Amino acid sequence: MPEVVVDGVRLNTSVLRGRGDPPADGPRPAVVMLHGLIIDNLSSWYMTLAAPVAQAGADVFLYDMRGHGRSETPDEGYTVGDNLADLVALLDHWGLDRPVHLVGNSYGCLLALHLAHHHPERVASLFLVEAHFATEGWGDHMAASLAFAAFGLDRDVVQEWLAEQGGRRVNRLARHSEHLFLRTSLIADLESEAITPTAWLEAITCPTVALYGSESDVLDRGEALARHVPGCELRIVADRTHSLLTEETARLRTELVAWLRDHGGLPT
Repeated sequence: MPEVVVDGVRLNTSVLRGRGDPPADGPRPAVVMLHGLIIDNLSSWYMTLAAPVAQAGADVFLYDMRGHGRSETPDEGYTVGDNLADLVALLDHWGLDRPVHLVGNSYGCLLALHLAHHHPERVASLFLVEAHFATEGWGDHMAASLAFAAFGLDRDVVQEWLAEQGGRRVNRLARHSEHLFLRTSLIADLESEAITPTAWLEAITCPTVALYGSESDVLDRGEALARHVPGCELRIVADRTHSLLTEETARLRTELVAWLRDHGGLPT
């Protein structure tokens, strides 16, 4: 897969070209997908929503965020600002100077919201799955959750279990997660995120839909988005959790294609 160096960090990228002839009056719609933290990477989009959107006619742009998947893992540089700068640089690299449709999962939604806030001219719509966004205490909450997850990864009993039962892929993922947790500034960078009031969400003007499971631990974020982002549509899926992307893949695939058709992200 093509690699792009952004601010000295090598990022793994992939582009799925849309199927069929491009529109007569311009380029194909562009859809950029943004994954979540730690165990997530661009492959989660490959296995869920990316291919159906490309088959329906849009160009789909994917990348592994710094420290994730096949991208480089620097020791420092994991703030929201660092990741937003990477996203803007990749849009420039891909030549996407027209508005793009952003699809986010969990932390990826945070980047989508910040791009819509800081660069509204570059965003056509937002399709958000289990969105996080920075509110009071968010950085501490995220850091504590990740630190709890990291607890024990370096313990002998865990390492022995991984060696016996984990398999090659699980072991590789565990080692990579351990390094990201314990050897980089990720957790410290999340803790350092400034507390921001929700008023900034009211400046987002593009069409937005936010999807959550009814049992999600961040459902309150969706309710806040519906209150503060003008026109934001909140959809709640019964008996589902924060893992909505994997729990309801077929449903999300149908809703995303319909959303893109309604908002210029796919040929009608």
